[in-house]
Amino acid sequence: MKIITFKKSLLIILLISLSGCSLKSNDDLIELKPNLNNLTKRANNAIERRDIAVDDVIEFLIKKDSILMENFKDYDLKVKYENEVTVVLVCKDNKAIYEDLSCDLKIDNDYINDNKECGFYIKNPVCEK
Repeated sequence: MKIITFKKSLLIILLISLSGCSLKSNDDLIELKPNLNNLTKRANNAIERRDIAVDDVIEFLIKKDSILMENFKDYDLKVKYENEVTVVLVCKDNKAIYEDLSCDLKIDNDYINDNKECGFYIKNPVCEK
């Protein structure tokens, strides 16, 4: 009887340890926010000042700013440019996490708790000047 209880306890401890190491905490996602703002600004500069095609922006930034991009290595990044505004979308496991516009200092949409499919939700982005 004691052996069975010990084995069950050991199994539970092992499962908790493994799942705890594999899950990203919200603290990790919150730490992305200042880096995302920086990424969005750099993506915008690549498009507007260096004439990098929207489809090539992420690859360009990986080459030119590998330290910044290291923060996003576990995420899927998408970029769109519309109405002279760059929008960066961060996703993980096909779920949208953040969506950010290049014209302000805040993260425009936080989808962490929304369980939204990875896709752009800001339509026709416009920034006040």
